[in-house]
Amino acid sequence: MRYFIISFFLFLCIPYVNAQSDNEYQNNALSFELGKTGLIYNLTFDHKLLNTNFGFHLGIGSSFAKYLRVFATGGGVYYLLGKNKNFLETGIDLNYLSVDEVSNDQKGFALIYPDYTINTLYTSVNIGYRKYGKAGMFRIGMSPGFFKDGFVPGAYISYGFTF
Repeated sequence: MRYFIISFFLFLCIPYVNAQSDNEYQNNALSFELGKTGLIYNLTFDHKLLNTNFGFHLGIGSSFAKYLRVFATGGGVYYLLGKNKNFLETGIDLNYLSVDEVSNDQKGFALIYPDYTINTLYTSVNIGYRKYGKAGMFRIGMSPGFFKDGFVPGAYISYGFTF
């Protein structure tokens, strides 16, 4: 797992060179996201394919909780409906979720993820709003996920910079 995380961050550091494009904004984004993949705090890399409204994103996140540790990573594809800088974002993700219950006598109310130890893959569907700026990107939407034993209600809000 450690090698996957290191490889993921090295991938994010690779410089991208874009040829001349008629887009007013860049096609790569690095953003901080609340909700969705890590269920609390996420770092997300996003790439929109040139001259199309298709793209993909990769994310890694955690809850950073003391008694119920949550780690999630995953990626997905999306399609943007709209023109200019405002889009309706639709997509599907495949995520890995690891919940580690460190102390079962410290129960809390876990609304957005299971409150028991689990390691699983789950899929989620996305629908939301995306806006590009000259140097930034804003996203907000819903992202419910489904796994074998349950359901993860999902929502996200994200802001990042484009390059």
